[in-house]
Amino acid sequence: MDPQLTSLIVSERETRLIEDCLERLVDDTGANYSMLLDKSGQVVAAQGDTARQDITALGALLAGTFASSREVARLLKEKDFRVLFQQGIKENIFTELIGEQWMLVVMFDKRTHIGLVKVLAKRATDELTSILDTVRQQSRAKDAVISSSFRTSMEDTIDLLFKD
Repeated sequence: MDPQLTSLIVSERETRLIEDCLERLVDDTGANYSMLLDKSGQVVAAQGDTARQDITALGALLAGTFASSREVARLLKEKDFRVLFQQGIKENIFTELIGEQWMLVVMFDKRTHIGLVKVLAKRATDELTSILDTVRQQSRAKDAVISSSFRTSMEDTIDLLFKD
């Protein structure tokens, strides 16, 4: 089972790479903004005109919407839905699953073509997958070191407690 992002530490280097990817996506598509969310809806990073919205609440709601769409897929005997498109009068939302743990969200208006968003979001998800795999691997390595030193510390403590 993969650790949740909330238990992972994203280094400054990886955070910068994620933000650069999101910024490129906004610039290349003309979108209003883009976000990387974890499965629970926590905003990992955001770029663009994010001051217009409460992105924390929006992230949580989008994660809930995506989770419900995946449940619909299950009921329809689909493997899953990996992309969700919501079209409004003023704004559109394109959400794509990255792995099983993260979501890329692109918010754009009618000036931006959905086809361009789909193509460039796919390129961004490939790049983000690579970055997030690095984060996951670094976290596993750190967990192994912490686990090993914790075990040694616990053994030493037990030895001191039960020493004759």
